[in-house]
Amino acid sequence: MKKRLNYESFNYSLFLPILVFYLISVIVQTMAASLDGANVKNVMIKQIIFCFLSLLAMGIVSRFKTATFLKYAPVFYVISLGIMALLYWFYDPAMYLVTGTKRWLRFGGFSFQPSELMKLSFVLFMVRLTVTYEMNCAERTLKSDLRYLGKILLYSLPTFILMFVQRDFGTSLVFIAILGALFVISGMHWKILAVITGLGASAGGTLLFLVFSKWGNKLLYALHFKTYQLDRVRAWVDPFQYKDSIAYQQVQSLYAIGSGGLIGKGSEQTAVYVPVRESDMIFTVVGENFGFIGATFVVFLYFYLFYQILSTAMRTNNKANLYVAVSFVFGLLFQIFENIGAAIGILPLTGIPLPILSQGGTSLIVLGIGLGIMMGFKEN
Repeated sequence: MKKRLNYESFNYSLFLPILVFYLISVIVQTMAASLDGANVKNVMIKQIIFCFLSLLAMGIVSRFKTATFLKYAPVFYVISLGIMALLYWFYDPAMYLVTGTKRWLRFGGFSFQPSELMKLSFVLFMVRLTVTYEMNCAERTLKSDLRYLGKILLYSLPTFILMFVQRDFGTSLVFIAILGALFVISGMHWKILAVITGLGASAGGTLLFLVFSKWGNKLLYALHFKTYQLDRVRAWVDPFQYKDSIAYQQVQSLYAIGSGGLIGKGSEQTAVYVPVRESDMIFTVVGENFGFIGATFVVFLYFYLFYQILSTAMRTNNKANLYVAVSFVFGLLFQIFENIGAAIGILPLTGIPLPILSQGGTSLIVLGIGLGIMMGFKEN
């Protein structure tokens, strides 16, 4: 007789793909350091430490129920907003010189990116608002859903304002993806979804038109868009026309991934130089060294991890768990789609890292906290 699933027991089906991903992250970061001539030992030790801290955070967080996190979601959200606001005064000067943006706080030798913490706080708070709305709404109508949408947009506004101030357009798209997934899974009225989709498509088309017209460029500059952001779109449309200038990184990425062939390069072959391969372009390390088979395995592993997260949430038969899981997964899915899409030339570069594999201790630890919430899914 088949035993009933015990939600208090350890979730090995979810933990195993996570562990495999952490091992892969150590391998690819070590390879990236070797290719770039960095101190391989230091990079490897640093990545192992961050993976350990992420697993530790995951284990601690998994002991709590989702209801506990949703209860304090407004507090987490306000704290995250406050930390992001600190960037206006206490940004990392070294990163500002390199990137021209204020996205990192520095504490001694440790650099912290508040937007990573905000992604998780944003998911929890938006899910709390959604669940509260459904509990207090006897019958959902177009009018009630419009009020719900207005409330969501109102509470989301501070996040998008801070993203705009930090010039972090790529991360703003992640928050939009989270909201889109939440709207769909929560059953928002189809007319509202149709209007939102239409407005999004129109905005994208208009942006493309503005990028390739002189007066459009003037308008975008007036809206505080930067030249490098417009160049990324131009480079995406015709990368080889700008292969020695604005599209250099993307063209080198295509060369690197293409050179990997079916099973990856041999150690005797010269590596293709790719700028920022340890972060934005970490997928080139996978493609170049492990080929099509290795790259396919990584993509498959992501989808297997997401399948385990969503199936775990559905088995609890708890709507809040499902909303958190779907929002969390689709936020990650958008990052994966954008990062890999940019690496293989089907999407413009936005500077979005590849979850788990890209360099970044903040991202890995916060991701561990988020995965810990999924690991701790129980019937509340």
